[in-house]
Amino acid sequence: MPIYSDDQLRREIKARHIFPLYLLYGEEGHLLSQSVSLLLKKVVSPSFSEFNLQRFDGAVLTLNQLQTAYEALPMMAEYKAVVVKDWNLEKLSKNDFEQLCDMISDPNPSTVLMLCYSALEIDVKKSSKYKKVCAIIEKNGVVCDFAPKDKTTLKKALLDRCAKQQVVLSPAVCEKIIEQCGTSLTVLLNETDKLIYHAGTGGEITKEDVVKLCTPSIQNTAFDLSNAILQNQYGKAFVILDRLLYLRTEPLMILGALNMSFTDLYRMKAAQAARHSSEDVIRDFQYRAKFRITKLYRTVSQFSIDQIRGCIESLEKADRLMKSSKLDSRIILEQMLGEMIAAAAPVKK
Repeated sequence: MPIYSDDQLRREIKARHIFPLYLLYGEEGHLLSQSVSLLLKKVVSPSFSEFNLQRFDGAVLTLNQLQTAYEALPMMAEYKAVVVKDWNLEKLSKNDFEQLCDMISDPNPSTVLMLCYSALEIDVKKSSKYKKVCAIIEKNGVVCDFAPKDKTTLKKALLDRCAKQQVVLSPAVCEKIIEQCGTSLTVLLNETDKLIYHAGTGGEITKEDVVKLCTPSIQNTAFDLSNAILQNQYGKAFVILDRLLYLRTEPLMILGALNMSFTDLYRMKAAQAARHSSEDVIRDFQYRAKFRITKLYRTVSQFSIDQIRGCIESLEKADRLMKSSKLDSRIILEQMLGEMIAAAAPVKK
């Protein structure tokens, strides 16, 4: 059985196709939570939820606790559900992991086990433990990746949200929300709810509201900052940095987001030099936010590989200083920006 998308999973649940095992993971925590709630409504009667629904926090769960819950029979119902949140299988001992594999290899037909990962990031393709568990679950159950949505889906979700609350949201302002807040549907819905409350029933959300009320995405802001650096826009770069620090964004988060942005830019530039398309890069590096990468691919053509390399060297230096010296983080970041802008400046002939 292949890895499901969240749309496929929802269709299966609505059709009452219930499986004994589920492994649910991915960046879209909001959709994951919705799917778990929908599945529980199909599996557990509210009258007996106290007996037939058990939830565990993976941070403190032991294998013995899980086995006891998993093997127990439901009370006056066809199924019972066991929901485990963010259980790090990498930390299991060899013996416990083998016992877990044995347990799910012969699933209990009266228990629906859900291993859910909304806060803990897992890699089901590279981790040997998660690969093995997924392979076992796929034989009798469902593995579902709650991947980021494309821009069209995000816009529809926000426009529908506002329409239900009788608040006007134009397509242009909807674009502005995504541009400022990023591509996480969970974040976008939270920010849109904030705007809906501000506008009130019958009101309209404006671009000014978005700028004033919405928290900017660190990833999108890092892209704007990267662009300002490469465009030699000294003032704009420092204004963006100042706003991030005013919003109390952790300096290491700023550095990390910038590093990711310039790594992406370097990959795009190298791909262009090798005559590879943006689709090639998305596939080879397994990027999820496809429209952001496509936009990066277009943007990077105006910069040289040496400009990008110079900026990456400044980032590496700032990272070392922040982790090993007692210098103020703001000073390190401001010095780094100055060096990056100098490195990115066009060479005068």
